[in-house]
Amino acid sequence: MKKIKIAIWGINVVLIAVILFLVLGNGFKNDTNKIDYKTYTVQRDNTNYFNGIVQETDKQAVSDQPKSEDETLTSTHVINGQKVTKGQVLFSFYRDMSSDLASANAEIQQAQLAIQAYNSTDKTTADKIELSKNQEVLAETQAKINKITKAQNRTVLAPISGVYYKDDAGRSYIYGAPVIQGNVNEYSLDKIKLGADVTIIKNDGTKISGNYEQKDAIPYSTHNVSYYHFRVATEDKLPYGMHVQIKTESDGYKIPSKAVWSKNTVYLLKNDKKHKKHVTMMKKDQDYYVIDGLKAGDKLVLK
Repeated sequence: MKKIKIAIWGINVVLIAVILFLVLGNGFKNDTNKIDYKTYTVQRDNTNYFNGIVQETDKQAVSDQPKSEDETLTSTHVINGQKVTKGQVLFSFYRDMSSDLASANAEIQQAQLAIQAYNSTDKTTADKIELSKNQEVLAETQAKINKITKAQNRTVLAPISGVYYKDDAGRSYIYGAPVIQGNVNEYSLDKIKLGADVTIIKNDGTKISGNYEQKDAIPYSTHNVSYYHFRVATEDKLPYGMHVQIKTESDGYKIPSKAVWSKNTVYLLKNDKKHKKHVTMMKKDQDYYVIDGLKAGDKLVLK
């Protein structure tokens, strides 16, 4: 009887071992039997970044210095950093030219007397010739007086509209409207598309909008690699000398239609498991572009 109990006990142990083997064996088998998803790896978008600096569209020198020893600066009509318009008076000078004016006025009086004498006499051929000479002298002398008067009260006008600036060395300039100037090498030249919108990132992180306004056709440097200047226009007023970053506008990350499961929904593959995610996207032609919600390197499960 004892032997029978031992035999039954042994059979039970064997059965338990078989059951455990089957259960655990299937578990291990299930762990290695992973689903082979078809995936697409998100690529980098077509955003490009360039560096730029705020510079003037034009720069014209002006002078507040007398042209001669007998000329003096009488008035300055502008202060450092002031905005000016083309033709605005910046400086006024005076030079004593009273003797020159007196001499010119005497010539005018003499010519006028000769013309009056002609009108009161009979007109001969010789008189007509003399009249013509006196009229010519009168016109020339009047022009001389105008020139003397202008030289006596000389003014310096702003050659362009912009900002007046006097540097530490005493040199004065008018700076034209500020624009952003950057440079690009020959390999990225085709990425500068005139009229295309860009985002300008200021040195404090503030973002403003602009567009590509100009691109040089001739490189400014051809040493090993050619470089070209380009300009970005913006309605925002930026200080001269500010360094900025220029970001081209992008449609976003391009993904295939098979990666879109439903409206604004994709599945990310992480640790061999798919995870549902809602993203911001738009459709363009037959492709989809994700504006927000993905990053380069993400793996998307395809249908």
